[in-house]
Amino acid sequence: MTTTLKTAFGGGLRVTLAAALLACSSVAALAATELKIGHGHSEQHSFHLALEKFAELLEEKAPGTFDVSIFANAQLGSEREMQEQLTFGGLEMTVTGVLGIYEPKLALMELPFLFRDRDHVLAAQHSEPVTNLVADLPSKGLRLVGFLENGFRNITNSVRPINAPGDVNGLKIRTPENQAQIETFRALGAQPTPMPFSELYAALRQGVVDGQENPLQNIHDGKLYEAQAHLALTGHIYNSAYVVVSEAFFQGLPADAQEALLAAADEAGEWQLYYMAERDGELLQMLRDEGMEVSEPDKDAFLEATAPAYDVFYQQYGDEARDFVTAIQGL
Repeated sequence: MTTTLKTAFGGGLRVTLAAALLACSSVAALAATELKIGHGHSEQHSFHLALEKFAELLEEKAPGTFDVSIFANAQLGSEREMQEQLTFGGLEMTVTGVLGIYEPKLALMELPFLFRDRDHVLAAQHSEPVTNLVADLPSKGLRLVGFLENGFRNITNSVRPINAPGDVNGLKIRTPENQAQIETFRALGAQPTPMPFSELYAALRQGVVDGQENPLQNIHDGKLYEAQAHLALTGHIYNSAYVVVSEAFFQGLPADAQEALLAAADEAGEWQLYYMAERDGELLQMLRDEGMEVSEPDKDAFLEATAPAYDVFYQQYGDEARDFVTAIQGL
């Protein structure tokens, strides 16, 4: 079937039905809601893989609703900058480890040796205490929609092997801009030096800091082994990254699209957590193959040495912090 349309120039334009349908489908595609996601790691990092999984799940749950673009390697800014962009509509979604800038009590989630294992982590993430902890974020322009595993954090440095808490004393250690990590390393007698992950490799190379603490995947993915000789498997903090969306963006979605986004984020997060559980041994061997000297300190000694970090938060938040810790430990 064909039809003839009059153009503005007075001539006739023959359009086939197939072409008209193609044009309609193109308009529908253009109508998909843009969803830009930024993160600070490489395209091989599990965060990127999880976000690709999220996009796949989202398309299954809400076909054609979203046009997802993922930007790796801090292309859109540092973690702090990207989450700030969410608040004024410059970005729809990000993965961040510094959400505590907007909700300082999130540092309670990263107190040393709070979590027993990954099953404990999953139970906590879906618990009422954690839901209550982030309840004020929407009023600040952000909404937590999921978690990704950073993992159990370990210490690396270029000065000496770490076999006991006293070996950390005096070392200048880079930490994230997160109070829990800062207080943990103060308790160990180190000099915590907060800085963005995107600046860490250069800081290690230039000797600005002696060492740092990160999960195995970040140590490997960031090629930190090129500047660090010693790796201590302290597992001192379990660290989640937070999947966050712009609250204005979220409220602009219809209810079914909101539900699809939340479900896809939750499923992608759980997929990534178990993916990382399977990769731990592989990552450790890869770091050994790169020449890192690995030590396995007594974790009970580190648990005792880092206990003063809890006192800082108890003094700051009182019974609210004590009740939160008790509730999480009891799960």
